[in-house]
Amino acid sequence: MSKLIVEGVTRTFPGVHGGPSTEALVPISLRVADNDFITILGPSGCGKSTLLRIVAGLDAPTAGRVLLDGAPVTGPGVDRGMVFQSYTLFPWLTVRENVCFGLRERAMPQAKQQEIARYWLDKVGLTGFERHYPKMLSGGMQQRTAIARALANDPKILLLDEPFGALDNQTRSLMQELLLSLWESDRKTVLFVTHDIEEAIFMASRVVVMSARPGRIKADLPVTIPHPRQYTVKTTPGFSALKAQLTEQIRGEALKVAAMAATD
Repeated sequence: MSKLIVEGVTRTFPGVHGGPSTEALVPISLRVADNDFITILGPSGCGKSTLLRIVAGLDAPTAGRVLLDGAPVTGPGVDRGMVFQSYTLFPWLTVRENVCFGLRERAMPQAKQQEIARYWLDKVGLTGFERHYPKMLSGGMQQRTAIARALANDPKILLLDEPFGALDNQTRSLMQELLLSLWESDRKTVLFVTHDIEEAIFMASRVVVMSARPGRIKADLPVTIPHPRQYTVKTTPGFSALKAQLTEQIRGEALKVAAMAATD
């Protein structure tokens, strides 16, 4: 059985003050295998984040269902780790306390909490910053903390919603390499939303392309570039060919978005 099954999921948002409703997602079906790394790529407003929030249990589909290991998703749960574009750290907690937050909520023994926090802070390169508060960290370090916090709970699937979108290009590139190296060593199942084509290819084993709103799956392309991957792969002919193919896909959908905006 697939780790994650999205089956006929739609999402329609009711209109405000009697206005017209908004159809965000038309029937979407997707299967994600255990240990797979899927990137979801599409133009702005296509429903990428809405789909991820439904998988996270933060929103409910209008129709259809989501199954994780065969069990229906009906709300948030520790079996799904979520990382947002904004760092969503608790500013009054230290780095270590942020990473331990979910473990503490589950009443895990203190010694075990500390052991897990040490492990993940070392993995994300934050050893020595355990007692720092979020305001003392750079954006990249805050996002490393958020990733460590999500992984510390040992979720069945890691969900990331444009997690590097607020970072400068160099930091973003380094964070891509960090997350990919974590996946290569731990093989956690990942669903990763992005609007960046290079990022989508570099990170993924499959790239799922969504159409302009209402969102549907337009393409589902395998990425056969071998692991471990280094940043230099971005200049290889195979990478460039897939980038060109996806650029055409996304450009066509972006033109539809622009046309719809012009008629509003």
